[in-house]
Amino acid sequence: MNYIDFIYEFFSHIKCANCQEFFKDDSIQLVRQETNNVLVRIVCSSCGKNLGLAILGVDRAKYNNSLKFEEDACIDETIPVVLNDEPEPITYDDVVKAHDFFSKLGDDWAKYLPKIK
Repeated sequence: MNYIDFIYEFFSHIKCANCQEFFKDDSIQLVRQETNNVLVRIVCSSCGKNLGLAILGVDRAKYNNSLKFEEDACIDETIPVVLNDEPEPITYDDVVKAHDFFSKLGDDWAKYLPKIK
């Protein structure tokens, strides 16, 4: 399996924000491929919405291992779960906070993922 196949697999589980259809292989257009980075253009094949470019760092070994997790290993029972029937809309401040959080993880963000037993 090559990089673009991993990317197709990843985006096949994501819906377009515009039409709510899952992305298909023809929604992803390879722009450039380097050793550990791939640049793709994402255009929804269902509604035509241009969602932009994505630069993805791909490490095949880490990707393969990330698919082999036990479901229970990811669940932290100590964190209370609160479900709202009508969640609040995401605000600009929410997006800024999320950006700051992910920016601080660094290139070695995979170290924060649960270890596979």
